[in-house]
Amino acid sequence: MKLTLLQVPYHYNFARARVGAGLGPVRYVEAQADARLRQLGFEVALQTIERAGKSEDVPAAVVEGNTALAAEVARAVASDSFPLVLCGSCSACLGVLAGLSAPVGIIWFDAHGDYNTPETTPSGFFDGMPLAVANGLCYQELHGRISSSPPVPPAHTLLVGVRDLDPGERDNLARAEVLLVTGAEIRALGARAALEPKLKTLRARTGEIYLHFDIDVLDPEFAPGVDYPSPNGLRLSDAEEAIGLIAELFRVRAASLTAYNPDREANNRTLQTGLHLLTVIGAAASASKKL
Repeated sequence: MKLTLLQVPYHYNFARARVGAGLGPVRYVEAQADARLRQLGFEVALQTIERAGKSEDVPAAVVEGNTALAAEVARAVASDSFPLVLCGSCSACLGVLAGLSAPVGIIWFDAHGDYNTPETTPSGFFDGMPLAVANGLCYQELHGRISSSPPVPPAHTLLVGVRDLDPGERDNLARAEVLLVTGAEIRALGARAALEPKLKTLRARTGEIYLHFDIDVLDPEFAPGVDYPSPNGLRLSDAEEAIGLIAELFRVRAASLTAYNPDREANNRTLQTGLHLLTVIGAAASASKKL
């Protein structure tokens, strides 16, 4: 199976390159993430995404970065290669979905909802909104500049492992009818028991998905190197079981691993966790292609 590993070394909504979480993709590649995937039998092509402009204006940077990413995702799909994206900013989801240019659902692992809008955000930070943008709740003009496809319906979206929501964000999720499984549910019941009912609901609506994995969904024991650590997160075994279950039920069309910040940790714990997750996601992509 062919796999295109896309390095997207941007943080702060594509406005800054190779700083903070923008260094995460660089570290994965330096640690030979591509070689690990080749050891699993993948034919791996490695690409680095560079946006054309240098402006730190957020809307311009988001559009430029995601337009470049969308082109590479589309190129991978056209050559029957699985797009696996390493990125600092969760807003890279917009480029991945645009590059797929086909109806898919979203399964989004994150400690946070990323579901604020300009009306509900306490901070104004765009990276607290990308899932809401992908679902069409806000920034529709910006979305249209990146993608010719419509937003993903909220009912075709499952948010997994969430445990840190702003009040307005919680209201947005409830009104939008996004499927949701909390981190507390997974820790109490186990990944399969907590996830399977919601996954089956989503499967009745769509058979193909984009898998988005923000590494801060894990407990800081496993991934301390993130900007916004949140206690009581998923165990690594929970994540492995969840990804395997997704591969049993869905065709995974593309995946992203986001938000590793090398400046936030010591002893490379998050790096090693992320490298392991890349092999888990790769194996899931391969298994799901046979559905």
